[in-house]
Amino acid sequence: MSAPLPAHPRREEPRDRVARALAIVAILATLGAGWLALQTRVATQATQKAAGDRLAEVGAQSAGAQAALGQVQAALREAQGRIVELESRVADTQQQRAALEEMYRSLSRSADERVLSDVEQILVLASQQLQLAGNVRAALAALQAADQRLARADKAASTPLRRAIAGDIERLKAVPQVDTVGIAVRIDGLIAQADGLPLVLSENLAPPRPASRWRPGDDRHGIARAAREFWEEMKGLVRIRDMESTDMALLSPAQSYFLRENLKLRLLSARVALLARDERSFRADLRASQTWVSRYFDPHAKQTTAALGAIKQLADTPVAIAVPDINASLAAVRAARAAQEKR
Repeated sequence: MSAPLPAHPRREEPRDRVARALAIVAILATLGAGWLALQTRVATQATQKAAGDRLAEVGAQSAGAQAALGQVQAALREAQGRIVELESRVADTQQQRAALEEMYRSLSRSADERVLSDVEQILVLASQQLQLAGNVRAALAALQAADQRLARADKAASTPLRRAIAGDIERLKAVPQVDTVGIAVRIDGLIAQADGLPLVLSENLAPPRPASRWRPGDDRHGIARAAREFWEEMKGLVRIRDMESTDMALLSPAQSYFLRENLKLRLLSARVALLARDERSFRADLRASQTWVSRYFDPHAKQTTAALGAIKQLADTPVAIAVPDINASLAAVRAARAAQEKR
Protein backbone atom coordinates (compact mmCIF):
# COMPACT_ATOMS: atom_id res chain seq x y z
CA MET A 1 0.00 0.00 0.00
CA SER A 2 1.47 3.18 -1.09
CA ALA A 3 1.95 5.95 1.33
CA PRO A 4 -0.23 9.07 0.91
CA LEU A 5 1.24 11.85 -0.81
CA PRO A 6 2.32 14.60 1.43
CA ALA A 7 0.05 17.60 1.54
CA HIS A 8 1.06 20.79 0.18
CA PRO A 9 -1.02 23.29 2.19
CA ARG A 10 0.53 26.33 0.92
CA ARG A 11 -0.09 25.38 -2.60
CA GLU A 12 -3.76 24.44 -2.14
CA GLU A 13 -4.88 27.37 0.04
CA PRO A 14 -6.27 29.54 -2.78
CA ARG A 15 -8.19 26.71 -4.16
CA ASP A 16 -9.66 25.90 -0.85
CA ARG A 17 -10.74 29.38 -0.35
CA VAL A 18 -12.35 29.37 -3.74
CA ALA A 19 -14.02 26.08 -3.01
CA ARG A 20 -15.19 27.33 0.30
CA ALA A 21 -16.39 30.49 -1.32
CA LEU A 22 -18.12 28.51 -3.94
CA ALA A 23 -19.62 26.23 -1.33
CA ILE A 24 -20.75 29.25 0.64
CA VAL A 25 -22.19 30.78 -2.49
CA ALA A 26 -23.86 27.49 -3.29
CA ILE A 27 -25.18 27.29 0.22
CA LEU A 28 -26.37 30.88 0.09
CA ALA A 29 -27.89 30.24 -3.32
CA THR A 30 -29.53 27.13 -1.97
CA LEU A 31 -30.77 29.02 1.03
CA GLY A 32 -31.94 31.88 -1.19
CA ALA A 33 -33.62 29.45 -3.51
CA GLY A 34 -35.22 27.70 -0.58
CA TRP A 35 -36.28 31.04 0.87
CA LEU A 36 -37.61 32.09 -2.52
CA ALA A 37 -39.35 28.78 -2.88
CA LEU A 38 -40.78 29.21 0.59
CA GLN A 39 -41.89 32.74 -0.17
CA THR A 40 -43.29 31.65 -3.48
CA ARG A 41 -45.17 28.85 -1.80
CA VAL A 42 -46.46 31.17 0.87
CA ALA A 43 -47.44 33.70 -1.75
CA THR A 44 -49.01 30.95 -3.81
CA GLN A 45 -50.92 29.71 -0.83
CA ALA A 46 -52.01 33.20 0.02
CA THR A 47 -53.06 33.74 -3.55
CA GLN A 48 -54.86 30.45 -3.60
CA LYS A 49 -56.56 31.29 -0.37
CA ALA A 50 -57.52 34.74 -1.65
CA ALA A 51 -58.65 33.21 -4.88
CA GLY A 52 -60.61 30.62 -2.93
CA ASP A 53 -62.17 33.30 -0.75
CA ARG A 54 -62.91 35.36 -3.83
CA LEU A 55 -64.32 32.33 -5.57
CA ALA A 56 -66.41 31.56 -2.49
CA GLU A 57 -67.53 35.17 -2.36
CA VAL A 58 -68.26 35.10 -6.08
CA GLY A 59 -70.12 31.83 -5.61
CA ALA A 60 -72.10 33.34 -2.79
CA GLN A 61 -72.78 36.41 -4.90
CA SER A 62 -73.69 34.16 -7.80
CA ALA A 63 -76.04 32.20 -5.59
CA GLY A 64 -77.54 35.45 -4.33
CA ALA A 65 -77.76 36.70 -7.87
CA GLN A 66 -79.43 33.48 -8.92
CA ALA A 67 -81.85 33.76 -6.02
CA ALA A 68 -82.50 37.40 -6.90
CA LEU A 69 -82.84 36.40 -10.54
CA GLY A 70 -85.37 33.76 -9.48
CA GLN A 71 -87.27 36.36 -7.48
CA VAL A 72 -87.10 38.77 -10.39
CA GLN A 73 -88.30 36.09 -12.76
CA ALA A 74 -91.12 35.19 -10.37
CA ALA A 75 -92.01 38.86 -10.02
CA LEU A 76 -91.81 39.20 -13.81
CA ARG A 77 -94.10 36.22 -14.28
CA GLU A 78 -96.46 37.67 -11.69
CA ALA A 79 -96.29 41.05 -13.41
CA GLN A 80 -96.95 39.40 -16.77
CA GLY A 81 -99.95 37.64 -15.24
CA ARG A 82 -101.20 40.93 -13.87
CA ILE A 83 -100.60 42.59 -17.21
CA VAL A 84 -102.61 39.87 -18.92
CA GLU A 85 -105.36 40.30 -16.33
CA LEU A 86 -105.25 44.06 -16.74
CA GLU A 87 -105.39 43.72 -20.51
CA SER A 88 -108.41 41.46 -20.12
CA ARG A 89 -110.02 43.99 -17.81
CA VAL A 90 -109.17 46.80 -20.19
CA ALA A 91 -110.75 44.83 -23.03
CA ASP A 92 -113.86 44.23 -20.91
CA THR A 93 -113.92 47.90 -19.96
CA GLN A 94 -113.63 48.94 -23.57
CA GLN A 95 -116.46 46.61 -24.50
CA GLN A 96 -118.59 47.97 -21.67
CA ARG A 97 -117.72 51.50 -22.70
CA ALA A 98 -118.66 50.76 -26.29
CA ALA A 99 -121.92 49.21 -25.10
CA LEU A 100 -122.62 52.23 -22.88
CA GLU A 101 -121.84 54.64 -25.70
CA GLU A 102 -124.15 52.72 -28.02
CA MET A 103 -126.83 52.69 -25.35
CA TYR A 104 -126.36 56.41 -24.78
CA ARG A 105 -126.57 57.09 -28.50
CA SER A 106 -129.67 54.93 -28.69
CA LEU A 107 -131.25 56.72 -25.73
CA SER A 108 -130.19 60.05 -27.15
CA ARG A 109 -131.72 59.20 -30.51
CA SER A 110 -134.88 58.01 -28.77
CA ALA A 111 -135.10 61.22 -26.73
CA ASP A 112 -134.53 63.38 -29.81
CA GLU A 113 -137.09 61.41 -31.78
CA ARG A 114 -139.58 61.71 -28.94
CA VAL A 115 -139.07 65.48 -28.73
CA LEU A 116 -139.48 65.89 -32.50
CA SER A 117 -142.56 63.64 -32.48
CA ASP A 118 -144.15 65.70 -29.68
CA VAL A 119 -143.37 68.94 -31.49
CA GLU A 120 -144.81 67.60 -34.73
CA GLN A 121 -148.05 66.59 -33.00
CA ILE A 122 -148.34 70.04 -31.42
CA LEU A 123 -147.79 71.72 -34.80
CA VAL A 124 -150.36 69.48 -36.48
CA LEU A 125 -152.92 70.45 -33.83
CA ALA A 126 -152.10 74.12 -34.35
CA SER A 127 -152.53 73.74 -38.10
CA GLN A 128 -155.90 72.08 -37.58
CA GLN A 129 -157.01 74.92 -35.32
CA LEU A 130 -156.11 77.40 -38.03
CA GLN A 131 -157.62 75.53 -40.98
CA LEU A 132 -160.82 74.24 -39.37
CA ALA A 133 -161.73 76.86 -36.77
CA GLY A 134 -159.48 79.81 -37.61
CA ASN A 135 -158.51 79.91 -33.93
CA VAL A 136 -155.38 82.06 -34.00
CA ARG A 137 -155.01 82.16 -30.22
CA ALA A 138 -155.01 78.39 -29.85
CA ALA A 139 -152.54 78.00 -32.74
CA LEU A 140 -150.28 80.70 -31.25
CA ALA A 141 -150.33 78.99 -27.84
CA ALA A 142 -149.47 75.65 -29.50
CA LEU A 143 -146.51 77.16 -31.37
CA GLN A 144 -145.19 78.75 -28.19
CA ALA A 145 -145.52 75.42 -26.38
CA ALA A 146 -143.57 73.67 -29.16
CA ASP A 147 -140.82 76.30 -28.96
CA GLN A 148 -140.56 75.85 -25.18
CA ARG A 149 -140.36 72.07 -25.64
CA LEU A 150 -137.41 72.50 -28.00
CA ALA A 151 -135.79 75.02 -25.66
CA ARG A 152 -135.89 72.52 -22.78
CA ALA A 153 -134.32 69.86 -25.02
CA ASP A 154 -131.41 72.27 -25.77
CA LYS A 155 -130.31 70.65 -29.04
CA ALA A 156 -128.19 72.56 -31.53
CA ALA A 157 -129.78 70.63 -34.41
CA SER A 158 -133.18 72.16 -33.56
CA THR A 159 -132.05 75.70 -34.38
CA PRO A 160 -133.57 75.75 -37.93
CA LEU A 161 -136.82 74.34 -36.55
CA ARG A 162 -137.00 76.96 -33.80
CA ARG A 163 -136.26 79.67 -36.36
CA ALA A 164 -139.19 78.49 -38.51
CA ILE A 165 -141.50 78.34 -35.47
CA ALA A 166 -140.44 81.85 -34.42
CA GLY A 167 -141.32 83.15 -37.89
CA ASP A 168 -144.78 81.56 -37.76
CA ILE A 169 -145.33 82.97 -34.26
CA GLU A 170 -144.58 86.49 -35.49
CA ARG A 171 -146.99 86.08 -38.42
CA LEU A 172 -149.77 84.86 -36.13
CA LYS A 173 -149.17 87.74 -33.70
CA ALA A 174 -149.66 90.19 -36.58
CA VAL A 175 -153.13 88.78 -37.35
CA PRO A 176 -155.98 90.92 -35.87
CA GLN A 177 -157.80 89.09 -33.12
CA VAL A 178 -161.56 88.39 -33.19
CA ASP A 179 -163.28 88.38 -29.80
CA THR A 180 -165.26 85.24 -30.51
CA VAL A 181 -166.12 84.68 -26.87
CA GLY A 182 -167.37 88.23 -26.40
CA ILE A 183 -169.52 88.08 -29.55
CA ALA A 184 -170.97 84.72 -28.47
CA VAL A 185 -171.81 86.15 -25.04
CA ARG A 186 -173.63 89.10 -26.63
CA ILE A 187 -175.62 86.75 -28.88
CA ASP A 188 -176.55 84.67 -25.83
CA GLY A 189 -177.77 87.86 -24.17
CA LEU A 190 -179.99 88.65 -27.17
CA ILE A 191 -181.41 85.13 -27.04
CA ALA A 192 -182.24 85.59 -23.36
CA GLN A 193 -183.96 88.94 -24.13
CA ALA A 194 -186.14 87.51 -26.91
CA ASP A 195 -188.91 86.48 -24.53
CA GLY A 196 -189.11 89.95 -23.04
CA LEU A 197 -189.29 92.05 -26.23
CA PRO A 198 -192.71 93.75 -26.53
CA LEU A 199 -194.70 93.14 -29.71
CA VAL A 200 -196.28 95.87 -31.77
CA LEU A 201 -199.74 94.70 -30.58
CA SER A 202 -199.99 94.14 -26.85
CA GLU A 203 -200.43 90.56 -25.83
CA ASN A 204 -202.22 91.56 -22.65
CA LEU A 205 -205.68 91.83 -24.17
CA ALA A 206 -208.73 92.11 -21.95
CA PRO A 207 -210.20 88.69 -21.26
CA PRO A 208 -213.55 88.02 -22.89
CA ARG A 209 -216.61 88.36 -20.75
CA PRO A 210 -217.81 85.08 -19.35
CA ALA A 211 -220.99 83.79 -20.91
CA SER A 212 -224.03 84.06 -18.71
CA ARG A 213 -224.89 80.88 -17.00
CA TRP A 214 -228.27 79.25 -17.48
CA ARG A 215 -230.61 79.61 -14.60
CA PRO A 216 -233.92 77.85 -13.93
CA GLY A 217 -236.88 79.76 -15.27
CA ASP A 218 -234.99 81.27 -18.24
CA ASP A 219 -236.33 78.85 -20.85
CA ARG A 220 -238.78 81.43 -22.12
CA HIS A 221 -235.88 83.69 -22.89
CA GLY A 222 -233.73 81.00 -24.63
CA ILE A 223 -233.55 82.71 -27.97
CA ALA A 224 -232.59 86.04 -26.45
CA ARG A 225 -229.95 84.39 -24.30
CA ALA A 226 -228.43 82.54 -27.26
CA ALA A 227 -228.29 85.75 -29.24
CA ARG A 228 -226.61 87.56 -26.35
CA GLU A 229 -223.96 84.82 -25.94
CA PHE A 230 -223.22 84.84 -29.64
CA TRP A 231 -222.72 88.59 -29.52
CA GLU A 232 -220.36 88.33 -26.58
CA GLU A 233 -218.30 85.72 -28.40
CA MET A 234 -218.05 87.90 -31.48
CA LYS A 235 -216.87 90.89 -29.46
CA GLY A 236 -214.14 88.74 -27.91
CA LEU A 237 -212.79 87.76 -31.31
CA VAL A 238 -212.65 91.23 -32.80
CA ARG A 239 -210.60 94.12 -31.36
CA ILE A 240 -210.27 97.54 -32.93
CA ARG A 241 -207.01 99.40 -32.09
CA ASP A 242 -205.23 102.43 -33.52
CA MET A 243 -201.91 101.70 -35.33
CA GLU A 244 -199.40 104.17 -36.71
CA SER A 245 -198.68 102.06 -39.77
CA THR A 246 -201.04 100.02 -41.83
CA ASP A 247 -198.48 97.26 -42.66
CA MET A 248 -198.02 96.04 -39.11
CA ALA A 249 -198.29 92.28 -38.79
CA LEU A 250 -201.21 91.01 -36.80
CA LEU A 251 -200.14 88.01 -34.71
CA SER A 252 -202.14 85.72 -32.53
CA PRO A 253 -200.66 84.60 -29.18
CA ALA A 254 -199.67 81.26 -30.70
CA GLN A 255 -197.95 83.03 -33.61
CA SER A 256 -196.06 85.35 -31.28
CA TYR A 257 -194.70 82.33 -29.40
CA PHE A 258 -193.37 80.79 -32.62
CA LEU A 259 -192.02 84.19 -33.68
CA ARG A 260 -189.91 84.42 -30.54
CA GLU A 261 -188.70 80.83 -30.91
CA ASN A 262 -187.73 81.41 -34.57
CA LEU A 263 -185.87 84.57 -33.52
CA LYS A 264 -183.91 82.50 -30.98
CA LEU A 265 -183.14 79.91 -33.63
CA ARG A 266 -181.84 82.61 -35.97
CA LEU A 267 -179.57 83.99 -33.25
CA LEU A 268 -178.35 80.47 -32.41
CA SER A 269 -177.60 79.90 -36.09
CA ALA A 270 -175.59 83.13 -36.10
CA ARG A 271 -173.67 81.87 -33.05
CA VAL A 272 -172.83 78.60 -34.83
CA ALA A 273 -171.72 80.53 -37.92
CA LEU A 274 -169.49 82.65 -35.65
CA LEU A 275 -167.73 79.58 -34.25
CA ALA A 276 -167.33 78.19 -37.78
CA ARG A 277 -165.97 81.54 -39.07
CA ASP A 278 -168.77 81.55 -41.68
CA GLU A 279 -169.17 85.29 -42.04
CA ARG A 280 -171.75 85.08 -44.83
CA SER A 281 -174.18 82.95 -42.79
CA PHE A 282 -173.41 84.99 -39.67
CA ARG A 283 -174.43 88.26 -41.34
CA ALA A 284 -177.47 86.70 -43.05
CA ASP A 285 -178.84 85.37 -39.75
CA LEU A 286 -178.28 88.67 -37.97
CA ARG A 287 -179.95 90.65 -40.79
CA ALA A 288 -182.96 88.32 -40.67
CA SER A 289 -183.10 88.73 -36.88
CA GLN A 290 -182.86 92.51 -37.26
CA THR A 291 -185.70 92.50 -39.81
CA TRP A 292 -187.96 90.43 -37.57
CA VAL A 293 -187.29 92.59 -34.50
CA SER A 294 -187.90 95.85 -36.37
CA ARG A 295 -191.10 94.48 -38.00
CA TYR A 296 -192.86 92.54 -35.26
CA PHE A 297 -191.68 94.22 -32.05
CA ASP A 298 -192.39 97.68 -30.67
CA PRO A 299 -189.69 100.03 -32.03
CA HIS A 300 -190.42 102.61 -29.29
CA ALA A 301 -189.59 100.24 -26.44
CA LYS A 302 -186.13 100.57 -24.88
CA GLN A 303 -185.58 96.80 -25.02
CA THR A 304 -186.33 96.71 -28.74
CA THR A 305 -184.06 99.70 -29.44
CA ALA A 306 -181.20 98.15 -27.46
CA ALA A 307 -181.66 94.78 -29.20
CA LEU A 308 -181.67 96.40 -32.65
CA GLY A 309 -178.49 98.36 -31.83
CA ALA A 310 -176.72 95.25 -30.56
CA ILE A 311 -177.75 93.21 -33.62
CA LYS A 312 -176.59 95.94 -36.00
CA GLN A 313 -173.26 96.28 -34.21
CA LEU A 314 -172.73 92.50 -34.29
CA ALA A 315 -173.62 92.35 -37.99
CA ASP A 316 -170.89 94.92 -38.74
CA THR A 317 -168.26 92.97 -36.81
CA PRO A 318 -165.85 90.93 -39.00
CA VAL A 319 -165.61 87.31 -37.95
CA ALA A 320 -163.77 85.72 -40.89
CA ILE A 321 -160.14 86.91 -40.99
CA ALA A 322 -157.57 85.40 -43.34
CA VAL A 323 -155.02 83.61 -41.17
CA PRO A 324 -151.57 82.48 -42.30
CA ASP A 325 -150.55 78.84 -42.31
CA ILE A 326 -147.69 77.21 -40.42
CA ASN A 327 -146.42 75.06 -43.27
CA ALA A 328 -142.86 76.32 -42.70
CA SER A 329 -142.80 74.89 -39.17
CA LEU A 330 -144.35 71.61 -40.30
CA ALA A 331 -141.80 71.25 -43.11
CA ALA A 332 -138.94 72.06 -40.70
CA VAL A 333 -139.98 69.47 -38.10
CA ARG A 334 -140.46 66.79 -40.76
CA ALA A 335 -137.02 67.56 -42.21
CA ALA A 336 -135.52 67.30 -38.70
CA ARG A 337 -137.18 63.93 -38.16
CA ALA A 338 -135.91 62.66 -41.52
CA ALA A 339 -132.35 63.76 -40.65
CA GLN A 340 -132.64 62.07 -37.25
CA GLU A 341 -133.74 58.81 -38.83
CA LYS A 342 -130.76 58.86 -41.22
CA ARG A 343 -128.38 59.14 -38.27
